[in-house]
Amino acid sequence: MSKTSRHGERRRFSPNMLRRGMNLYPPFLGMGLRVKEFSDDWTVCRVELKLTRFNRNQQGTAYGGSIGAMSDAFHALLLMHQLGTDYYVWDKAAEIEYVSPGVGTVYGRFEVSAEMAEAIRAEAASGQKVLPWFETELTLRDGTVVARVRRQLYVRKKRATREVTPDRPRRPDLRSGLRSGADGSSAG
Repeated sequence: MSKTSRHGERRRFSPNMLRRGMNLYPPFLGMGLRVKEFSDDWTVCRVELKLTRFNRNQQGTAYGGSIGAMSDAFHALLLMHQLGTDYYVWDKAAEIEYVSPGVGTVYGRFEVSAEMAEAIRAEAASGQKVLPWFETELTLRDGTVVARVRRQLYVRKKRATREVTPDRPRRPDLRSGLRSGADGSSAG
């Protein structure tokens, strides 16, 4: 299934295909970041950051930038796949509290429950932006918390897919007129 937008074609991947593709992404390879799992229902993602010579800081522990990057985009990807192509889903903000040194492999489990996705869908149905927060603890194998991460997403239903009601008519797309002159000729 694919849908074309002004940003290009967006393809729908299987969880396993997305996991494999992300594991080949050069920045993730260099950081030692591995996506271990996307659940079949897009509610859970498991990620690990192995400590390597490329992602250690001066003290020999996991570099904070790698820990921050480890949490980037996973909540957005989970929600995006649950909501489908009728919604914009963007990362908006992040807060990271570093709790203890990452002295080994750091693990993250990111979750967007089906109930949470449906609540966001209902809230965004009228076209209003929704700004949910998600929290995750990044831990070592023994459960020691390395960092607490909060991520805020921006969610909005795409204009073309919003319902038209008498009290909320569809507004004209003004962008289409920007490329031509007042007389209809092409601006160049």
